[in-house]
Amino acid sequence: MLPALVFLPFLLTSFPLLLIGWFKPVPVIVLWLLVTALIVPYVWRRIPSVTGAAQWGTTAMAQSNTVARPDRTPRWVLWSLVAIAVVFGVFQGIFHGQFVIVQLDAASYMQFANWISQHGSLPIPQDAAAFGHAPGVTYGSAAFYQVGNSIQPQFMAGLPMLLSLGFWSGGARVALLWGPLLGALGLFTFGGLVARLVGPKWAPFATLAIGISIPEAYTARNTYSETLAQILFLGGLSLWIDAQRADRGAADAARWRTSWRAHSRSASHVLAAVTGLLLGITLLVRVDGPSDILLLVPYCGILVLQRRRQVIALVVGTVIGLLYGTVDGVILSPQYLRTNSQSVKFMVAAFVAITVGTLAVAWWMRHRGRDWPTSWRPWVVNTVTVLPFVLVAAFAVRPYLERNWHALQYAPLSLHWIYWYTGVATIAFGVIAFAMLGRRAVKGELPVWVLPLLLFAWTIVQFLLRPAITAHQPYASRRLVPAVLPGLVLLAVWLAAWLAERSRVVHLVSVPGFLKRSPRLLVVVCCAGAIFLPPFIGNFGLGLRSGGPLGVVPYSDGLAFQRAYVGEIAAINKICQGIPDNSSVLIADYTMNQQFGEPIRSTCGVPVAGVVTEVPNATTGSGTNISPATVLADVRAIQQAGRIPVVLAPTGDELADLGNGSVKLIMAQDTSIDEHTIFGTPRNTVPERFTVYSWEPAK
Repeated sequence: MLPALVFLPFLLTSFPLLLIGWFKPVPVIVLWLLVTALIVPYVWRRIPSVTGAAQWGTTAMAQSNTVARPDRTPRWVLWSLVAIAVVFGVFQGIFHGQFVIVQLDAASYMQFANWISQHGSLPIPQDAAAFGHAPGVTYGSAAFYQVGNSIQPQFMAGLPMLLSLGFWSGGARVALLWGPLLGALGLFTFGGLVARLVGPKWAPFATLAIGISIPEAYTARNTYSETLAQILFLGGLSLWIDAQRADRGAADAARWRTSWRAHSRSASHVLAAVTGLLLGITLLVRVDGPSDILLLVPYCGILVLQRRRQVIALVVGTVIGLLYGTVDGVILSPQYLRTNSQSVKFMVAAFVAITVGTLAVAWWMRHRGRDWPTSWRPWVVNTVTVLPFVLVAAFAVRPYLERNWHALQYAPLSLHWIYWYTGVATIAFGVIAFAMLGRRAVKGELPVWVLPLLLFAWTIVQFLLRPAITAHQPYASRRLVPAVLPGLVLLAVWLAAWLAERSRVVHLVSVPGFLKRSPRLLVVVCCAGAIFLPPFIGNFGLGLRSGGPLGVVPYSDGLAFQRAYVGEIAAINKICQGIPDNSSVLIADYTMNQQFGEPIRSTCGVPVAGVVTEVPNATTGSGTNISPATVLADVRAIQQAGRIPVVLAPTGDELADLGNGSVKLIMAQDTSIDEHTIFGTPRNTVPERFTVYSWEPAK
C-alpha cells in the first residue's frame, strides 16, 4: 500500500492550494514532500509483516504456536511483485495512447490538468472581451461547462492534480505516462492485498492474472481516474487489515477521552485513521467513489457494538476524506454534480439512510445492553452461504427477462461484461469463494475478511445492477477496475489456494518420488490456468483459423499490441502553429468545438469560442449548418475588440462562403481510436482522420 501512502499526502496538500488559486509547482511539490516525509515513516513503521495476515483471528492461529511478531514477508514475493509491476508499466507505456482530443473522459482529464498546471486556479475564464462580447458565441465544449461568466471542468480534481506533475516535468507527453505508472502501482497495491488475505506466495500470480486483463491494460494506457481510485481503495483495505492485526487488546480499548495520547501513537488507531482517509478521499478522484464504500457505514456500527475504539479514528478519517471531495464538487465542479444530480441524490440519500439506520440499531442494542453477536443462528449462516449463488443465477437470466437492453444502456448484460474479460472460471471460483468465506465470516471465524467481503460484494452487485456507463467496449470496461475485477480475482485466487492446500492430503504410493506431489501440482496448474488463460487469450486475441500445412494456424488480433490515439499531441501543436498571435479562435462546427475547444484554449493559450448554432432543437450552443452571416457578425465583433479573428472548421467547404479571406489546411492527422463494441470482447481499433481548416479575413 506504499503507493497509496505516497499519493495521500499529495491529495491532502494539493487540493487546498488549488482551492485558493496557488496550485503552482513549488508550493505543491514542497508541501507534498514535507507531509510525505512525516506521514509515510510514521505509518510505515506501524505496519506488521503480511505473513500470517490471512490467518489472523482464526481458530487455527489461536491453536498454533505462532509468535506475536510473524516472520518477515519472503523477499522473492516482494521482488516478484515489483518485477510484474515494472514489466506491466513498461509494456503499457510502449503502447500508451496520446489521448488529448476530447472524445472520451481520458482526454477531459488531460485538458483539466493542462489548464490548472499552467494557471493554478479554477474556474476557467471565458475571455468574452476577446470576442467583443458577441452574443452569437458559446464558450463551453465537451466536459467543460459554460456557467455564467466562467467555464467549469467536468470530473473531480484528484487525477488532474496528479497529471499536472507530468505537465510540469515535460508537458503533455510526460503527463500521459502517468497512465501506465498508475496502472503499475495499482497492480503492486493489489498484490499487497492478496498477500494479506490469501498469502504472500499467491500474490505474484494474482497480480499477473489481473494485469493481463483488458480493463487493467486499457485504463493504464490512458489517463482514466479508475487506476488512482484502485490504488486508494485497495490500499485502504490493506491498511485496515493491518490495523486489526496491530490491535493491542485492552490497551487500545481504553476510552479516547482518557487515553487520547496513547491512541494517537497506537499502531492500530493510526492505521485506522489513514484507512478512513484513503477510503473517503476516493470522492476527490471519482464522484461515485462513496458508493463503493457505502457498506463501510454499517461495518462501523458493528465495530461500535464490538467496543472497538479504532472505529473513532476510522470514521474521522473517512469524514475528512469525504469532505475533501464534497468541497471539490460543490465549489469547483457544481455543474458536474447538477448534470449527474440523479445519481448524486441517490448516493447521498443512501448514505444518509444507512447512517441513520446504523445509528438507530447501534443505539437500540447498546441501550438494551446487547453486543454484536459472535455467532448467528444456522438460518442466517445458510442464507449467507446460498445468497451468492442465487444472485449470480438471477443476473444470468436477467437478459432474457429484461429485453429492452438499449433503453437500459445494456445493463442486463453486465454479467456478460465480466465474463468477456475474466472467463467463466473466475466468476464461478469467485462465487464459491464468497459463499465459503461469507459463511465463516458470519460465524466469526474470519475477522480480517469482513470489510473486504462487504465492500467487494456491494461494488460487484452494484455494478451488475447498473453499470452506469455508455456500453461501448473497451471504454465501459473501466468500471471494473477500482473494485469489481480486483474483488473477483482475489476471491478466485483464494479458492485456488484453498484447493491447493486441501490437495496435500492426497498421496500417491508406489510411484517415483518426484510424482508424489503431482496431485497438488495438478490442482495448482488447473486452477491457475482457469483463472489466467481466459483474460490472456482475450487480451492477445489468440485463436486458430484454417490454413497452413496442418490445416490450422494460430493468430493474434487482440488489443495487447495495438496503440490508439497516436499523433494527437502533434495534431494540436500543428493547430497552434497555424494560429497567429493576438488571435481569437472561432470554431464554426459543433463536433469540432466539442473535441477541440478546450485543447486549443489550454495548449495554444488563445481565447476560444464556438459559433451559436441555428439547428432547431440543438442541445448545445454550437453546431453545423451555421449561416455565414452569423459567423461574419462574430468576426466583426472580434475585429472591433482589436484582435485577429481565426475561424476553424473540419472542412474547407464550411469556410468557403465566408467571402473575402484565405482558407488554409493547418492540420491533417491520421490515427486510430477505440472500437465501440456492444457485444463481445473488443479486438481492434478504428481508423480516424482529423482535419482542421482555418479562415482569416483579408487584411
